[in-house]
Amino acid sequence: MDETLTTPASVPLPETRKRRRFPVKRLVVLLLLAAVLAAGGFALYRLFFQSEEQTPLTEELTRGSLATTITGTGVTLPADSQTVTTASTAKITKVYVAAGDTVEAGDLLYEQDDSELDDQISEYKDQITDLQNELETYQEQLSDAQETLSNLTVTAPFSGTITEIEVEAGDNVQAGGKLAVLVDDSKMKLTEYYSYAYEDQIQVGSKAKVSIASLMLNLDGTVTDVQKVSRYTTEGTQCFAVTITVDNPGALTEGMSCVSYVVSSSGEPLYSAISGTLEYNDSETLTAQVSGELTTVSPVAYSTVTKGQTLFVVDGSDYESQITSTQNKITQTQERIADYEEQIAETEEKRADYAVTAEISGKVIQVNVTEGETPRMAGETAVLLYNLDNMEISVNIDELDIENVTVGTEVAITRSGSSRDADQAFTGTVTAVSYEATNSNGVAYFPVTISIPSAGELSAGVNVSYSIQVGEDAEGVLAPISALKQSTDGQTCLYIQSDTAPENAVEAEGVPEGFYAVPVEIGASNSQYVVILSGAEEGDTVFTRYETTAPANGDSTSQGEEGEMEQGLPAGDMQMMPGGMGGDFSGGGMSGGGMPGGGRMGG
Repeated sequence: MDETLTTPASVPLPETRKRRRFPVKRLVVLLLLAAVLAAGGFALYRLFFQSEEQTPLTEELTRGSLATTITGTGVTLPADSQTVTTASTAKITKVYVAAGDTVEAGDLLYEQDDSELDDQISEYKDQITDLQNELETYQEQLSDAQETLSNLTVTAPFSGTITEIEVEAGDNVQAGGKLAVLVDDSKMKLTEYYSYAYEDQIQVGSKAKVSIASLMLNLDGTVTDVQKVSRYTTEGTQCFAVTITVDNPGALTEGMSCVSYVVSSSGEPLYSAISGTLEYNDSETLTAQVSGELTTVSPVAYSTVTKGQTLFVVDGSDYESQITSTQNKITQTQERIADYEEQIAETEEKRADYAVTAEISGKVIQVNVTEGETPRMAGETAVLLYNLDNMEISVNIDELDIENVTVGTEVAITRSGSSRDADQAFTGTVTAVSYEATNSNGVAYFPVTISIPSAGELSAGVNVSYSIQVGEDAEGVLAPISALKQSTDGQTCLYIQSDTAPENAVEAEGVPEGFYAVPVEIGASNSQYVVILSGAEEGDTVFTRYETTAPANGDSTSQGEEGEMEQGLPAGDMQMMPGGMGGDFSGGGMSGGGMPGGGRMGG
């Protein structure tokens, strides 16, 4: 029987809803986001929860010779060179060498036109002539000024009496101006004229008598001068002059009238035809020799003075200044003349720069002048010479090694050859050691010069290697420095690979599995190796350091003996090598797939 299910009218049936479709693009975005989150979570898991792999790196002990040396490189320079520069812009008249030529010291290199030197010398000589004329003028001025200076003082030309004085101190006088009159009145002279009839009876030294009526004096005199002149009396008598000198008792003055006669040889008086008057024995008007202010006036009227006594002084400060100024001009002019003479000598010496010779024997490296052309400027490099028989290099030696390097130390020099040529070896010598260090990055270095006798086999600018042995060669078992470790109790040891523990094994930290810490005695060492004196043998395998490999991305690090991590290249920076991703190629690098076990990421 079929049953029909009916729904009461009071209860309506529910509406059927239409299904919506999820957008495809949104689905893709969500899937990608989920993938990224999953990958990130997986990476974080591997980074923090998955352990790293450590691979011990080893080396085998070998027997050999250990030399303690200082090594490095340097660039060669000639120990002796000559750079010749052009003397001027004068024309190059001759060039005797070319680049590559070999020359001996003294060989002529090139010549320049030196006629310009003749022009310079001629100009200097003209200047000297002008200065010499100036010098003569200054010397004449100096002589005049010095003479003037000597005439500032007026002295008494003879002893006598000042009868007149015209000036006083402070007066300004002119050259030639009257100052005073000086007379010698200790004796008086009388000049009278006698007839030539007495010519033979009167001579110098004859006795005479002089009578001064106004003073009622009769004085003895002497003929002191006879002049055979011709003076006529009004009656026409021809007469000659006779001078009689008498001592002045004190009252006689110039101009007094007197009568005289000369006593003949027979004692008879001979009278003059023309009488005269008394004159002073000597008289002179004193004058100023130079112009200026009188600073000293010592005599007064009718005072007695002696010969040479200073009477007047004129201020000489202006003349002294003039002398000083003129002397300075003379000195300066003489110095200028000397300078020009020196320039002439220097110019003559420059002729050698116009005919240039080699100062050293060697090879011509450069020739920068051309015959017939003119240099652009003086001082240009014309010829460059190198003596290639001896080269040198300048190197810097560490402060820790410098005590082992002294002047005379032998140095091994090597020039690396090409693929076709063998290396060249030379023996050098330390020729200079600086005592002043230079500092670079906190390390002090001392400049050292090494000389290399190369016999022309080395050129300038060549890179060479040097090696300075600072210790004796040591023979024995050699271990790398990185293999030296320290035991728990402080002994120097090596971690030696062995199936069983050696009898002398000691406790130490960080010993890899399959290795044992064995104490060793060490000897000489260098920056890479140390001689093992006892405790290990040739052929032993020793641990040097760890290489750590992270399985997450294949990166590797090397852990040194002190725990310092030496990070390898990131995976993204490495180049893919056949067979998988490259690692640390010093050893222990990954091979095979990029993931542990060759696994791959993907979906």
